[in-house]
Amino acid sequence: MDSEHSSSNGNSIEQLQAELAATQADMDRLNQIGIALSSEKNLNRLLEKIVSEVRGFTHCDAGTLYRVHEKRPQLLFKIMQTESTGYYAGGTTENKITLPPVEMYVDGEPNHANVSAHVAVTKEVVNIPDVYEAEGFDFTGPKKYDEMTGYRTESMLVVPMLDHTDKVIGVLQLINALSPEGERIPFEERFESMVRSLTSQAAVAINNALLIAEIEHLFKALVHYTVKAIDARSPHTAGHSSRVAKLSKRIAQDMNLQTAGPFADIHFTEDQIEEIWVAGIMHDVGKIGVPEDVLEKRNKLDGAKFDLVLGRLDHIRDLILLRAEVENARNGSPSGEPDADTEAQLQALAEDKEFILWVNKPGFLAPEKKEILDNLSKKTYLDIEGNEQPYITPYEYENFSVIKGNLTAGERKRIQYHVVETSKMLNKLPFTDKLKQVPVIAGSHHEWINGGGYPKGLKGDEIPLPARIMCIADVWDALTAQDRPYKPPIPVDKSCKILESGAEHKEFDADVVKLFIKHQLWEKKPGEIPEFADDDDKS
Repeated sequence: MDSEHSSSNGNSIEQLQAELAATQADMDRLNQIGIALSSEKNLNRLLEKIVSEVRGFTHCDAGTLYRVHEKRPQLLFKIMQTESTGYYAGGTTENKITLPPVEMYVDGEPNHANVSAHVAVTKEVVNIPDVYEAEGFDFTGPKKYDEMTGYRTESMLVVPMLDHTDKVIGVLQLINALSPEGERIPFEERFESMVRSLTSQAAVAINNALLIAEIEHLFKALVHYTVKAIDARSPHTAGHSSRVAKLSKRIAQDMNLQTAGPFADIHFTEDQIEEIWVAGIMHDVGKIGVPEDVLEKRNKLDGAKFDLVLGRLDHIRDLILLRAEVENARNGSPSGEPDADTEAQLQALAEDKEFILWVNKPGFLAPEKKEILDNLSKKTYLDIEGNEQPYITPYEYENFSVIKGNLTAGERKRIQYHVVETSKMLNKLPFTDKLKQVPVIAGSHHEWINGGGYPKGLKGDEIPLPARIMCIADVWDALTAQDRPYKPPIPVDKSCKILESGAEHKEFDADVVKLFIKHQLWEKKPGEIPEFADDDDKS
């Protein structure tokens, strides 16, 4: 008897130790899952991870996650997974769930007929060994699904997802627990409290992910509309920042696809791609400090400043005619009949005016045209009081003498300084760690490989790759934009040649330019083009 009793106690101790070990293993696994869930910030991946992790923990074949609608008492299908059939829907998958929401209340009364709605309303856990033998719930839906697909829904564990305030934010439905041999079995009772604890952790993780998503959405909205407000100062460049951001993002995403060539080892993370997009959106915020008359300048002189020149030339014409009339009166000549000298003066003035109208337009000022302007700047006339006055003032001459474009050296420098202002403004913003490079990227997008860019004159790899990418996107949009008042859009083939010339002169990153043109990234999306391979490197 003593021997048998001792053996019995030994078995009991061993069994108890095994149970304790199993419980400890479960607790360790629960902690691991909790840590994994709390570290995931992407909501769709989090929801998928919740279902897959809990399925693995409970050894079950299928799972469905519902989320409570924010405004209505409904359960929305978010994730569906069935391992045995390979069916995965919702979340990051391409399979969209088209099933209608589950109403938590029907005619104002709790919907106890539907097991998921019942769990959401009562906050109770429901453990059903076999749905075909269960009473009290309507399992018409699962049975129809089984009939259509040949699947057999048997055991079911349905658990409410309660957040830290004890509010139900979702429901997790687990289907078909499996034995080690793969046979369908009921869910063990020990899983009920464990899964409930796990879903509570999951609910907190979901709320955290939602809060982070809301903060990020708010931040992006503020960024977007701030940039829109800045762009609105110049309707002719409105949309430029968004286009540069999208194009920069597209180039970076395309680099991620490359397995050969100079970008084979480049891989931007999702956060880095977003960082590039944000930097693109904000790359011109410093223009808020550029005077509107410079930002909006269409010609070499605009508005009242140019009208003043034309008015002066008209005034000179009136003075020529007036003095001719006075001279005729003195000489007794017929009124209204200017002599040859007067006609010559009027003709010369008309030619000067025609030249002024031409030279005011933005474009290239050839040396022979510059000589005409120089001569015009030396011309003077006598005003009504007999004082000598210039045809055009030094300020007007400075503007008309711009060789290329329509901006003076000072105005161009003022616009270029916007990059410094951009850096100053962005460095004052409390960017999160994943966006901490935004000021550097945005502040370096006008730097050139050869060191001839601005504002710091960085060279080569001193310029971050995202900034080199953005430089190409920015130049491309400036060349091809349809909305610039001072120039027509440059055709794609010519714009490509300009980029290639810039790469040849080591202004732009030649590898980025080659990728951009080879894959025609101004019109294609990543995945629509072949992987990059440098034909010159083939051996």
